[in-house]
Amino acid sequence: MVDLTSEEPNYNKQSRTALRGLLFIAIIAAMYFARDFLLPLVLASLIALTFKPTIRYLSKHHIAPWLSAILLAVALVAGGLSAGYLLSWQVSSWVDQAPQLSQVFLHKFSGIRSWLEVVVNVTDKLQDAATPAGSIATQEVVVREPVLPGWLIVMTWYPLQITITLMATLVFAVFLMASGDLFYEKLVRVLPTLTDRKQAIRIVYELETEVSTYLLTLTAINAILGLAVALAFHALGMPSPYLWGLLTFFFNFIPYVGALTGVALSGFLAIVTFDSLGYALLIPAAFTALSLIESEIASPLVLSRRLQMNSVAILLSLAFWAWLWGIPGAAIAVPVLVTIKVFCNHIDGLAGLGEFLSERQAGKNGPNGDEASQHS
Repeated sequence: MVDLTSEEPNYNKQSRTALRGLLFIAIIAAMYFARDFLLPLVLASLIALTFKPTIRYLSKHHIAPWLSAILLAVALVAGGLSAGYLLSWQVSSWVDQAPQLSQVFLHKFSGIRSWLEVVVNVTDKLQDAATPAGSIATQEVVVREPVLPGWLIVMTWYPLQITITLMATLVFAVFLMASGDLFYEKLVRVLPTLTDRKQAIRIVYELETEVSTYLLTLTAINAILGLAVALAFHALGMPSPYLWGLLTFFFNFIPYVGALTGVALSGFLAIVTFDSLGYALLIPAAFTALSLIESEIASPLVLSRRLQMNSVAILLSLAFWAWLWGIPGAAIAVPVLVTIKVFCNHIDGLAGLGEFLSERQAGKNGPNGDEASQHS
């Protein structure tokens, strides 16, 4: 007689695994289609977590949370409008002059372009020689759609979408900051046991501390890097150096991609601006050197080890959130990673994921490994 009960646990395990996979795919699909609602909410949550310690500190000094939230929102709006005003006219000027700048850039590389044309001609001749003599070349009929209406839709809808997202983010952030500890009190009341309540409060407060420390420290580092880039470009004679410093400040919030964008854009405009190609290359070289100093020396020294992420995890998070929500998703990739890591540090079942997200500890396998891990 065959005993079928021994196969049931494996069957149930496979079913649970399949259901979890389907649930994961469904969550990602829901996040993709609901990005217009979720993106402002996530951004507002990060802003609220960043300034919650400040609001709590001010409330101890008899300043109401709603007043602190409004003042912080006004400061954020004023800073954003000032930065937008400073950048708008220069960026619009670059966009208007894009055809002329491209022609100047190609003219300075005319020697390389002529060499590339020779290579293309040789390739075409080889392809013609490989084509059978009796073959009849087929003609391809291409129906061109009108480009102007689609272009106008993109140009009008995208700024409107950004404005709506920023306004919704600001409204959500003000309400989250003005609520004080209301959500924490509700969380304590909902959880059944005292142990769960203590763990939840501990996770929430550490999440506030970690996210606030990371974002405020990153903002300070980016401001210093922007100032250094502005001074270096001023010394090298680059036009509008303070605007480059402001662009660097915003670029550096997106890991890797921001630095590459800054190097490429500064190199392009330096080649267009300066007559000497060798001198023009000093601009992207200076940008690269300062970015490497910030990423390899300054940030590891300033940020505590527990806030430093695995570079592979950063790249995966950056690619995932950029695919899911575009440029805003790339900007929140690392803060979301820090948030996930805080949860992993307090939940035993997620300890493996937390270890993967952490940066390698240099002293972990050495004789002072325990001491290094304690100080991290």
